[in-house]
Amino acid sequence: MNTRPIFTFPGLWPYIARAAEGRDLPHLGQGRSLWHSKQVQDALGQLPALDAESRRELLAHVRGVRDALAAAVEGIDLAVRETIEAVEGEPEGASAPASDLAASTSLQPEPQRAASSRRKRV
Repeated sequence: MNTRPIFTFPGLWPYIARAAEGRDLPHLGQGRSLWHSKQVQDALGQLPALDAESRRELLAHVRGVRDALAAAVEGIDLAVRETIEAVEGEPEGASAPASDLAASTSLQPEPQRAASSRRKRV
């Protein structure tokens, strides 16, 4: 007999809101309608009712969706950076980006962490 309470996934939004805490992100709410967010939310909502093998498969799907979203964000960062450089030009000998926008931390890709550090094994 399992005495551990069944987890009820509250949806993705409380986690996103917690991660965004303290930041001024006027467009954050648009994340609710992203295909990626819906996929992850639906998958995590199903997780408690699944057997161990099905959980592993579903978590692999979630990792794939998350990685695709991360690649899309990195692509946006590259597009912004290269467009600013093409439009404004980069001063000779300067290693800094051509604009304050490109220099903001949100447009600087974070170093890739080892896959094992961000993946929770089941």
